[in-house]
Amino acid sequence: MDKNIRWDDLRIAYLVAAYGSLSRAGEALGVNHSTAQRAVGRIEEALGTRLFIRHQRGYQLTDGGRLLAERMRPIAAEVQRLCSTLSTVESAPSGTLRISTVTDFSPFFAPLLHDFRREYPQIRVQIVATDDILSLADGEVHASVRIGAEPSEPDLIARKLMPVGLSFYASQDYLDQFGRPADMTEINAHQWVLPTGDKTRIPAIRQLIEQVALGQIAFQSNSFNDIEAAVRAGMGIGPMSVVNMRHPDGREQPLQEILLPLDSEPSQMWLVYHKDMRQSARVRALQEFLRRRIQP
Repeated sequence: MDKNIRWDDLRIAYLVAAYGSLSRAGEALGVNHSTAQRAVGRIEEALGTRLFIRHQRGYQLTDGGRLLAERMRPIAAEVQRLCSTLSTVESAPSGTLRISTVTDFSPFFAPLLHDFRREYPQIRVQIVATDDILSLADGEVHASVRIGAEPSEPDLIARKLMPVGLSFYASQDYLDQFGRPADMTEINAHQWVLPTGDKTRIPAIRQLIEQVALGQIAFQSNSFNDIEAAVRAGMGIGPMSVVNMRHPDGREQPLQEILLPLDSEPSQMWLVYHKDMRQSARVRALQEFLRRRIQP
């Protein structure tokens, strides 16, 4: 075996294994098909083993190729995290700061991040809005705002931001037409706007769904933003995060809260980042800003 193995060749071979295609691996690295093909040839010659079986539909992995893909995956993630960490180590906050957050909280975060940019104009903010929990270990995002239990993944730092309550609201137009439910015995005399998917596990929503007749549900969505829009349109009574209700659009008529005897124990909002980001001036600036601006 030739021990003079090039890291670039190993990286290209790993991406060919991951994508199953020379052309896709080349596109990911910004190299052409021939360059990727030569790299695969060199690494196979240096290792003295075949990593791929070539056929018309792509590159099929040999046992060696499967081992390469398996063992290189955490190494590639570690390198990506290192590059992300190095790119954020600076004496003053500047550059791109990528933050993942729950999709439904964009009305809450947009004004805050506008003020954050006023304090730190050299930072470019990129939001990844998703209900999925993105890995902070691979450097895909620098920080994450999460809702729920304290994150328990190893090597993560979690800072409490604020409790996140849930309440039910209706538009004034809806109330003028149908009135308010006086108690839970009247819920089936009203129209409801309710979430679907994982959001039905929220205790207050689960309790309500168990008691509301299917015919009284006027609208459903897996997005609280959709639910808010439907409630504002007068389609029915629906749940919303109290966080977002702190920042109503001035052009909109305020919604009216409907008090129901349901389990309304608030969840917790966290700012989460990898321990390698502790020295990042961008992450430190975000943490300090949110500490000052978000009051429990």
